[in-house]
Amino acid sequence: MLQRNRRETKETCIDVSLETEGSGRIDIRTGIELLDMILTNMGKGASFDLKIRARGDFQTGDHHTIEDTGITLGRAIAQAIKSGIGSSTVPSGQSLAAAAVRFGEPGYRGEFSLESESFGGMTLENLSHFLRALAYSGGFTLIVRADGGDDSSKIEGMSIALGRAIKRALKDSGK
Repeated sequence: MLQRNRRETKETCIDVSLETEGSGRIDIRTGIELLDMILTNMGKGASFDLKIRARGDFQTGDHHTIEDTGITLGRAIAQAIKSGIGSSTVPSGQSLAAAAVRFGEPGYRGEFSLESESFGGMTLENLSHFLRALAYSGGFTLIVRADGGDDSSKIEGMSIALGRAIKRALKDSGK
């Protein structure tokens, strides 16, 4: 099922195209290397076709672009999935990451700590902002955690686990 969503503010312009019955074709350009990797891993983990274009006012930092991308992608997911529960555990390097989602009631809890302030052109405190915006705009509860390993391994594992959890919730919903 193809979903499109657009968000335009003074700071950003985000376009999302999401096909939940896709094959994992990914085309992401946000201007933030790490965010592109997170979205790519999520899309591939879910086997969704995902195209995202984001323009942001980077003079003020990356916060607006990251959060607005989460909001816009969340809205596209909410159009496609109304109910369902899914979870996934993924090893990555020395890290073990897990994500669990339940559609129908928004919420967020992140159980991970990152060592660096920034990585891949992204301020890492904004990862939680992205995940919270995604969950609340997507209409689902998200619990995500990662232990062990370095920041890169934790983030990679969490983003793949999140994609797989969303795909399993879609299957659970009967679609």
